Amino acid sequence: MIALTVIAALTPLSPATAATAGRSTIVVAADGSGDYTTVQDAVDAVPSGNRRPVTILVRKGTYRQKVVIPADKPYITLAGDTKDPRDVVLTYDVSAGTPKPDGSGTYGTSGSASYTIEAPDFTARNLTFENAYDEAANGNSQAVAVRTTGDRQVYDNVRFLGNQDTLYANTPSATTVARQYFHNCYVEGDVDFIFGRATAVFDRCVIKALSRGSSDNNGYVTAASTEITNPYGFLIYRSHLTSNAPARTFHLGRPWPAGGSTTARGQVLVRESWLGQQFKDAPWTDMSGLNWRDARLSEYRNHGPGATVNDDRPQLDPREAAKYTPERYLAGRDGWNPVRRPSPEPRPEPGREVLPKGDGWAAATTGTTGGSAARPEDVHVVTNRAQLIAALGDPADNTPKIVYVRGAIDADTDAAGNPLTCDDYAVDGYSLEAYLAAYDPEVWGRDRVPSGPLEDARRASYAKMAEHVTITVGSNVTIIGLGRDAALKSFGLRITNADNVIVRNLTITDTADCFPQWDPTDGEEGNWNASFDNVEVSGSTHVWLDHNTLNDGDNPDSGQPRYFGRPYQVHDGLLDVVRGSDLVTMSWNHLSGHDKVTLIGNTDDPARYDEQDKLRVTLHHNYFEGLGQRTPRVRWGRVHVYNNYYRGGDTHAYSIGVGVGSKVYAEANAFDGIAADKVLSVFGGTAITAKGNLVNGRTVDVVAAYEAATGATLGRDVGWTRRLRACTRRTHCGVWCRRARRRPPPVNPQ
Repeated sequence: MIALTVIAALTPLSPATAATAGRSTIVVAADGSGDYTTVQDAVDAVPSGNRRPVTILVRKGTYRQKVVIPADKPYITLAGDTKDPRDVVLTYDVSAGTPKPDGSGTYGTSGSASYTIEAPDFTARNLTFENAYDEAANGNSQAVAVRTTGDRQVYDNVRFLGNQDTLYANTPSATTVARQYFHNCYVEGDVDFIFGRATAVFDRCVIKALSRGSSDNNGYVTAASTEITNPYGFLIYRSHLTSNAPARTFHLGRPWPAGGSTTARGQVLVRESWLGQQFKDAPWTDMSGLNWRDARLSEYRNHGPGATVNDDRPQLDPREAAKYTPERYLAGRDGWNPVRRPSPEPRPEPGREVLPKGDGWAAATTGTTGGSAARPEDVHVVTNRAQLIAALGDPADNTPKIVYVRGAIDADTDAAGNPLTCDDYAVDGYSLEAYLAAYDPEVWGRDRVPSGPLEDARRASYAKMAEHVTITVGSNVTIIGLGRDAALKSFGLRITNADNVIVRNLTITDTADCFPQWDPTDGEEGNWNASFDNVEVSGSTHVWLDHNTLNDGDNPDSGQPRYFGRPYQVHDGLLDVVRGSDLVTMSWNHLSGHDKVTLIGNTDDPARYDEQDKLRVTLHHNYFEGLGQRTPRVRWGRVHVYNNYYRGGDTHAYSIGVGVGSKVYAEANAFDGIAADKVLSVFGGTAITAKGNLVNGRTVDVVAAYEAATGATLGRDVGWTRRLRACTRRTHCGVWCRRARRRPPPVNPQ
């Protein structure tokens, strides 16, 4: 001990190191305002054999440097100085094949790492590790952002960016174990971008698989080389596995026998996570002669469009799953438990609120959480069309997002914010005057739909308009209005082939079609047919639409002229749920001043979209005011309609439509200004369960009223019983649902 002290006393320290010796915080700032300008200099200032916690605080900036944190410098925390990991980027840009400057060969996979972190008891938070090697310019190659080999390492709110071999989670040797905990992290890459021998838990992370442009195989998320003696390799837990790659072009992983190891049998469990469309139905595959079935690759209770169960996807049973929790993976012999559990908040950030348990069909199975898992870089506040489109991004990129809408955003504006009119969308010589002249029934007749150059021009003009005003929402998104004036005007909001979407606190108004089609064969007198819905839920699952206002604004169809003796309709549906959508809840919305309101089911053909076993939809506490029809019209599906308030008007035709395969359960709704025999209309349906509904203040059997008026007979049992939360006598619609007319409490600006 005396000898060591003497040696230390005789070893000169650099002035900078001497200045920071014994300090618990060392500041790195690229502009020279801290203790050091590089991370490596700060690491070098920590003494070997360190036994005290030291924080290296890195100020905003990009730091390009290869860094090694050696095994003899434990208890270091490397932290960005803000909570946004984008503010501090630690990067370098060499690949495995890049020649070393000294001419001694190439870097190799391990040597390509921007950061090599060997130290035990290490923590990183609020920053980004990156390997910026340019594959497009230099060719595909392994290029590691971080190589970890230390035990008891924690990475909290950290991003790892790269392509092939982004995160090398490893151990010092095949005979040692290193435990690493990644919490609220973001990892992106393409080939084997989470790989190695470590015991690593990814808890509530976003793991994004990048497309390489292939229509068949874009890569592999994991390549674990867990030794057979180690029961725990990689656990991906309650995370979102997203991608911008085409459907069924990615693997969950393959087992890697590192260095030709004969004892490596990769262990990976993906459990309770959301899997995007990118995954193959057989998502595990062989590697380097090792059959994936000889490794330990499995799943447990995953959901999302990429989750399924088949013979090529081993699943744990609940008893086995109890042995494979984050705590079990990380405990080791010393009982280490770094696992973060979300602390209950009295009121979470509005964009992170999720659909409560039991709240309608959208709460079934995995529930609906929208963009609640969004990382800071994926939370946006938008005030114009360009910002909204940029925030939503590519619908195929299903990274969790929260989009706050501030103020009213008009789709009918150009890039500079100038207003657009119908004339701006017209192409190929289209004009309404010419269209009316060409297809006047006195000229065209009434036995065929329009065709020819002007109809082609109408279609092309419609397509141009649709491209401009339609916005498509992908999976794992929450769109929510800030304040009472948040509105989307003239937009057609499309939730298409998505899962897990929330839309709240928005006025969605006047989705008008400048180019409706005249169809003389539609009905006895012909009709004008528009093609835009304010909101369309198409081929999507787990969708919650809550506290929204939908109407035609100051452009109602009642104010349009009549052409060919028929109303010139420029609006289609207000809110349709079609093309095999499933598990949808519509709650506390105000829908008013419109004709065709909500269609559930796209066609009477049961085979076209396989809708007969889908379309489970709940409508509760909605206020339907001054509407014509379809509130809702149900073609297929187990649809629960309860505690809604209906106020009739001059245009009212019917409220609930009983379609060919519908199984509507309607209870405790209130209808004012609507005749009892006009509550229902039947379109080939055979049954509806209706209980405890009020018509003009009195409890009425609306099925009996319909039968008395029409002479028809309807069944009273639709073959299912509601399982989810419904009303009680005390909260009957006659009292309750009138409150839905009130605007919900505004979301305050963040």
